[in-house]
Amino acid sequence: MIRLQLAGCSGGIGGSGRQTTSYLLNDTVLIDAGTGLGTLSLEAMARIDHVVLTHAHLDHIACLPLLVDSVAAMRQAPLQVWALPEVIAILRAHIFNNQIWPDFTVIPDAAHPFLQLNALPADGLTLAGLHFAALPALHGIPACGYKVSSGNATLAFSGDTSDCAGFWEAVLALPTLTAVIVECSYPSTMASMADLSMHMHAGALAERLRALPTSTASVVIHRKPGFEEAIAAELSAALTGRDLRLPHPGEIYQFG
Repeated sequence: MIRLQLAGCSGGIGGSGRQTTSYLLNDTVLIDAGTGLGTLSLEAMARIDHVVLTHAHLDHIACLPLLVDSVAAMRQAPLQVWALPEVIAILRAHIFNNQIWPDFTVIPDAAHPFLQLNALPADGLTLAGLHFAALPALHGIPACGYKVSSGNATLAFSGDTSDCAGFWEAVLALPTLTAVIVECSYPSTMASMADLSMHMHAGALAERLRALPTSTASVVIHRKPGFEEAIAAELSAALTGRDLRLPHPGEIYQFG
């Protein structure tokens, strides 16, 4: 079973109903650390042992430095962060550099740090009973999606991406796919903006989702502020009879 808490699933901020990407899995593993992370209680944040990042854009890492600072004294072991090697290098150089934020990988000392930054193994890894493997993404910087599998459920997270053929080929090849959690930043009337920013638009996404088995849940996230209703209307019209979910931050799903 995979319990997915969408602490943040918006493509931006504004008002209480928009929080950026932060997905809590079974209470102890987090995919991305956007502003949605800050809506969790202190106790819930302290239970997070692993943070798995799709890429280093600010809306996906904004609360990671604050998480470490907030719960370090409540933990008995370092917080483990996992990402592509290039993303780990970005965090070391530009975030945990004692200028933007303290280098918690050597605080209080190198032998007992509050934080460890880890390159994701090429063949994936298992965290708290969930197996993670990187999936392709196209976003103009080092980025990936993830396949997350338990014993009886498999979720595919797109991360931020344009229409990436490699991602969809990998998803279609999964023998057991329970749900795809996929970004859609713009309606199809803004396809040029989607292409420029390397995001998905509703027309391209609808075509991809129609190719999936009808039993697969499609959870559409990262809708940009002000375009949520237009995206929802376009996808709902194009994907009748399918398990289409258009969540708001704070919603919880259970799979498997």
